[in-house]
Amino acid sequence: MKEEQKLIPFDSYEEGAVIKALNDLRNKEIEEKHSTDFVDDLLLKILRAPSRKMRISGSPKSPGTFWGEEEQRSKADARREAGVAERSLRRRDEAR
Repeated sequence: MKEEQKLIPFDSYEEGAVIKALNDLRNKEIEEKHSTDFVDDLLLKILRAPSRKMRISGSPKSPGTFWGEEEQRSKADARREAGVAERSLRRRDEAR
């Protein structure tokens, strides 16, 4: 039976805080002359964990959309409409 794993998305600040806390715990264990194997393993897991870029949703303009998504869409729509109009005019001129 597989052991359940949890994925917790950290931003760089949160990841740094977790690493610092684990390092502080490791230093405390060293001072008390206890084994640090479990803390070392956790630190290595966090440091070696693959990262993935994620979009942050909830812009102040419209909750539930991505930052700048509305502006990007409107610019893309304007370019697309201009391209469609340009192509239709070119076809009309070629037909004459």
